[in-house]
Amino acid sequence: AAGYDAHEVDFTKRKVGCTRLFESDIVMGASDKLKNMIKEADQSFDSKVMFVVGTCAADIIGEDIAGLCNQLQPDIKAKLVPLLAGGFRGNAYDGLEMGLEALIPFIKKRQTKRRGRKPRIVNIIAPQANLNPTWWADLEWVKQKLKSLRIKVQTVFSHNTSFEELEQAGEATANIVLSHDVGYKFARKMQQTHDIPLILDDIPLPIGVNNTTRWLKALAAHFKIDEKVEPIIKQGEEMVVDTLRKRALMIIPRYRNCRIAISADGTLGIGLVRMLFEELEMIPEVLLFRSAMPDSRSILERELHSLGLTSRVIFSADGYQVKQTLEEFDVDAV
Repeated sequence: AAGYDAHEVDFTKRKVGCTRLFESDIVMGASDKLKNMIKEADQSFDSKVMFVVGTCAADIIGEDIAGLCNQLQPDIKAKLVPLLAGGFRGNAYDGLEMGLEALIPFIKKRQTKRRGRKPRIVNIIAPQANLNPTWWADLEWVKQKLKSLRIKVQTVFSHNTSFEELEQAGEATANIVLSHDVGYKFARKMQQTHDIPLILDDIPLPIGVNNTTRWLKALAAHFKIDEKVEPIIKQGEEMVVDTLRKRALMIIPRYRNCRIAISADGTLGIGLVRMLFEELEMIPEVLLFRSAMPDSRSILERELHSLGLTSRVIFSADGYQVKQTLEEFDVDAV
């Protein structure tokens, strides 16, 4: 949910029941209120799975959500999944990781071993875990390119994902994380429990011409279909160049050697470094990342080293740090 809430628009069409805690509930407790809400939601929504999320108020009064779910489960048709997600337990990225991990018990394991060459089947993980409000268009682009390469998308964790798709995610032969901020822990857990490898986890996401080419070539190399990806790369590069000729050739020279600051999350920020430096000839002086990026810092380090950049890098940058840093650095654009 947090991945959508950051965009201020609810794209999920999710069904939500809320206990609406008041001051008296905080003082006296609200277990009965939550029990009644779960029963009502079970009857009204007829869902196969119901996530019971504890918010800050519920955590403050020590509501035993896990125990309550275990107590109610025999009388509830839906599978109850408790999530202790009070705000002081972590940030939005931690919440997304918790949500992904809660899905693992529903993924069925393959009962038989595959023989011969493995089929080209992938799961896509955390496409919404970034600051781009049109992430769904990026997801659609990825799905289109996979389809053109005859790579089947088994399950998206998660966007318009059915319970059946969730159960069959174990059929995939590879996992792809579409975020540098969230999803690595989940993918590695799936590698341990379902023997599905995580691929493309050591390069930037397809942002900009060069990064998109690298990403597509790495994808093709994993599935040994190098010859099939070259026409897609050529077509994409021609489209970008043609668009730049029409719209941007008069603008780009104005920003050549422009000293810039990048303020983004890891998902967008890592890819922007090479795109802005190599393709638009800007100089990234300072990089302000919203997230801590414990699993993707090595990708950023390799990118900076290969480009010969010594940019100042700040992780987990809040509004105050962004303001102070921009006052310290004399950059031409952000």
